[in-house]
Amino acid sequence: MKQGKSRSMSICLSDIKTMAADKIVKAKNGKLYINVSTWDKDEPDQFGNDFSVEVSPSKAETARRKEGEKVNRIFIGNGKIWESETQASPDEVEDLPF
Repeated sequence: MKQGKSRSMSICLSDIKTMAADKIVKAKNGKLYINVSTWDKDEPDQFGNDFSVEVSPSKAETARRKEGEKVNRIFIGNGKIWESETQASPDEVEDLPF
C-alpha cells in the first residue's frame, strides 16, 4: 500500500509571537492555537523547500485582498515534501533548524 507524501516544516515561533499575537486563540481546553496556511511552490527554492507557511488571513483580510487591497502576509516558515516510503522521515532531515 502506498503511503503517500508527507511534509516536514520549520515554523518561526518568534514571528508568530511578535507579528501575529492577536491571531492566537485560546480554546476551551486552555490550549493556544493559530491557523496557518501553506502554498506549494512551482519549483523548489534555493534550499530545496517545496512549500511555504503563513499565518492564515482573517475573513476581513481575505475580503480586502479580493477587493484589490494589499494585505501583508505573515510568513512563518518553509518546508519540504517527501515520499514516506522512499525518503527520510522528518526526524532525519538535517537541514531543518531543530
